Amino acid sequence: MSRQWDVVVIGAGAAGLSAARAVAAAGLSCLCLDRLGPGGALMNLGPLHHLPGGKAGPDLAAELVEAATAAGAELGFGEARALTGGPPWAVATGEETHLARAVILAPGLAPGRLGVPGEEAFEGRGISHCAACDGPLHRGEEVVVAGGDAWAGQEALDLAALARLVTLVHPEGAPPRLPAAPPPNLALLPGRVVALEGDGGLAAVRVATGGAERRLPARAVFVQCGRAPALGFAEGAVARDAAGHARVDAAMAAGAALFAAGDARAGAPQRAADAIADGVRAGEAAARLLKGLGSGAG
Repeated sequence: MSRQWDVVVIGAGAAGLSAARAVAAAGLSCLCLDRLGPGGALMNLGPLHHLPGGKAGPDLAAELVEAATAAGAELGFGEARALTGGPPWAVATGEETHLARAVILAPGLAPGRLGVPGEEAFEGRGISHCAACDGPLHRGEEVVVAGGDAWAGQEALDLAALARLVTLVHPEGAPPRLPAAPPPNLALLPGRVVALEGDGGLAAVRVATGGAERRLPARAVFVQCGRAPALGFAEGAVARDAAGHARVDAAMAAGAALFAAGDARAGAPQRAADAIADGVRAGEAAARLLKGLGSGAG
């Protein structure tokens, strides 16, 4: 079964929902498709410290969903398995194929990986990817956040309100941006996690730092490094940089009637406000392109 759309947006996070709203507001038919449901990474975030008032991620997601659907965008559930054609494009999920005159890629990033031996054994037993979900389980304990981007900084700030000590392990020379006066129980450590220790659950991590190795007691490590763009379904359809992000121009165009927005595009600052701006820019660019071509879908 298939249906023709003017635009299919793949991913219903901050960028995808914003793109869908912009497309629908221009009077074009738009499907915003996500494998889990609307909200994306926002659903796992507490207060967004870079936004006025520190609005919580789920609250922002609810506002974006309301705005997109009010504009006329439709939300769909399904995991994109393949992107072919172009244009028109065919977006195949496990059950159906969606045809589109244009596609906006906004799938965000896949969960992070430390890349250390035995990592899989600690999943759910000390390794986490969501401070809002698992942080309360570690109230009053020592935890580690691994990563150097804005999401890592956000996770560390959220955890500092719960844990006794949060150590943010970040790449040498690239600490994430934090408030001028971070919480006193938030420590920065340049380096990388190289080993996990524990029997029946995480007890400590080993960090390579400054040419030496340091052992940190930790009941959990929140992994925000090694997060690759979730663009495997678009292999061959979009040019990507060395880290796997979609290459785009100033209008978020990644190819013929193909756009990318949010954390999956090259150079993304990986902050909710920037993802929203990306989505609007991509949605408006797609609408301009299709209106210039004429013959919209039903």
